[in-house]
This record gives sequence, C-alpha cells and structure tokens, in this order.
Amino acid sequence: MLSVLVMLFSSCVMSKKINYLQEGRGIPNYNDSVSFDDYKLQRGDYIYIRVNAIDKEMADMFNGNISLNNMYNLTPDNSTARLYLYLVDENDCIDYPYVGNIEVVGKTLREVKLMLEEKLDGMLQGYSVDIRLANRSFSIIGESGSGRYNIPREQLTIFEALAMSGDLSLYANRKEVHLIRQTAEGTEVKVFDLRSKSIIDSEYYYVQPNDVIYIPFDSAKHWGANHFTSVLSMTFATVSFGLFVYSVVNTIIKSSKP
Repeated sequence: MLSVLVMLFSSCVMSKKINYLQEGRGIPNYNDSVSFDDYKLQRGDYIYIRVNAIDKEMADMFNGNISLNNMYNLTPDNSTARLYLYLVDENDCIDYPYVGNIEVVGKTLREVKLMLEEKLDGMLQGYSVDIRLANRSFSIIGESGSGRYNIPREQLTIFEALAMSGDLSLYANRKEVHLIRQTAEGTEVKVFDLRSKSIIDSEYYYVQPNDVIYIPFDSAKHWGANHFTSVLSMTFATVSFGLFVYSVVNTIIKSSKP
C-alpha cells in the first residue's frame, strides 16, 4: 500500500516538473503580452544583398561573381563567404559599392531593402533588391545538449527550437531556463519558467537570431534515481517484501510446532 501511494505521489511530482503549458499553483504567470517583432539589425551582423536587374552586367557590378544557387549557403563561418557579405560595423553602417555608408542598425531587413532601392533608383532601371540575414541562427547548451541551429523561418517559437535539439531530458530544470539575448543596449540574460502556459504571450516565446538558450541541470541529476520519491518507492517496496517473507516464514514455523 505504501509503495503504491509513493509511486502515485512520484508520478504527480514528475509530471508537475516536466509538463509544458501549465497553470495554477507554483507556476508563474507572465502578464506582458508581447507580439512578434521583425528582427532589427545590430552591430556585428552579416547581411547578404543581391541586386536583380534587366541589365545583367549592371547587376553583376553589385553582386560580384557568386551565383544565385550559392547565395543561400553563405554564412559568416566561411571566410570565403564573408567576401560576399556586408558587416554591420561599429559605426552602425554597411559600406555598399557605389553608394557608400548606409546606416542600418535598428532597422529591419525590409526597411533596409526599401532604403537601398531608393538609393539605387538613379543608377538602375527595372531592378529589385533581395536582402537576408546571414547569421540567422540560435544556440542551445546545457542538459538538452549543445548545438547551433539555423532559424528556418520567421516566428520560430521556443518549443520548436527545443524540438530541433531533441527536446529536454527528465533531468532538465524547466523552471529556470536562461535566455542570453543581444540587444542594442548590450547582452541581457533573462530567466523564465518553461512550464508556464502564459509564456506564449511573453517576450520569451519567439527565438531571435543570435539567441543562446541555456538549460541548467536539475538537482535530481545527482541522485541515483529519477527523483527522491523513486528512492522512497524502492525502499518501501523492499521493506514490504521483507515483511511479507517474514510473515510467511513465521507462519510456517508456527504451523510446524505440535
């Protein structure tokens, strides 16, 4: 009986520790309703710019020799690829050919696209500009494993990001997930409870480029079982079995006496 009760209690505790989208006692409520905002460029970002025009020779003056098939493989990790990328420098600008410095920090890619098209208006006819962020990735470290992953689309959620890394183990501390985020004011470290349902309306829900998600270890990691209650369950089971054996042996002894 004790073993059954302890096992049921253990199951309740474990589900409380690992289940997502919870509400109620012991679960924080994030009241800040934050909608998705387009990423704003920061210093140190790399962007790729491609000009498409009717006059191919004029377009090649801006694009260099890279082909359209290879443009999606450009990342800042490749030294050769960086030749075709534009770094947002310490002056908040990129240096674009035949145009000069363009201030881009704090602007979205769409805003930079419109601004650049306006500057090229007197140089080209029948053209368009494509812009993408090259360092479009996030990192995960800690109990969920370690790795860096490309952001496949806009509005990638924290749950989708964790699914890309294989989700969290039973030993992950979901109550104190650390989000390291680069902002215009500097590096910020935000701590939140991943189990809370209200996270959907918070600033922690959407992953941004260059985010680092740290999943700390739970204290139960240091025990030989999944949880302290599991140890109690095994202990009570052993004691119960010992008492059962003692009772059987004692009954046999008594029945054998004249």
